Amino acid sequence: MSKLWLADDERGRYRGLYEWDSPRLAENYARALWRVLALVSVRGSIHYVVLPGLRRDELLAEPQELSGAAAGWWHLIGVA
Repeated sequence: MSKLWLADDERGRYRGLYEWDSPRLAENYARALWRVLALVSVRGSIHYVVLPGLRRDELLAEPQELSGAAAGWWHLIGVA
């Protein structure tokens, strides 16, 4: 497991990009974290997506490759 923090301080948006050994482990972690974050977050502001088979380094190298149905609110538009 690894985690990369993503931040947009000007808009108050923060994300974590995780890489897990299996989709099941990722889903379990996201559900557990959701419960904790819900205590201190604006209702409806917590979201997660599990993308089986996609490696973090692949996504960071070519964020534009993730488009169409797989893209959404969490889609990276660039890496600085």
